[in-house]
Amino acid sequence: MGILLLTGCDNNEKEHDFVGIFTTANGIKFELRPDSTSIITFKDSMIYESSWKISKDRNNETYANIEFAGYQNYYYLKNGKLYRSIREMNHDALGEEVKYLE
Repeated sequence: MGILLLTGCDNNEKEHDFVGIFTTANGIKFELRPDSTSIITFKDSMIYESSWKISKDRNNETYANIEFAGYQNYYYLKNGKLYRSIREMNHDALGEEVKYLE
């Protein structure tokens, strides 16, 4: 007698995939790459090479933490919004909506 274990993919799988290019309403473009590197391009064409990582919040929900100017905890990306502090993210306050490019 054997045991058969079936697993499947959840429809929310894409929800945790932060890889891609997105822009903010202020015209800042972020490119999050699969190797945890990123590029941030500002409206004045200034380009900054960065890194990012996946983290979990106090409710065990996934978000992306994006480094800027040597500060790993500079940007927080969760549920299609970009925040400047973990407090803002935890309270869903002052988040800027982002739009992923196809």
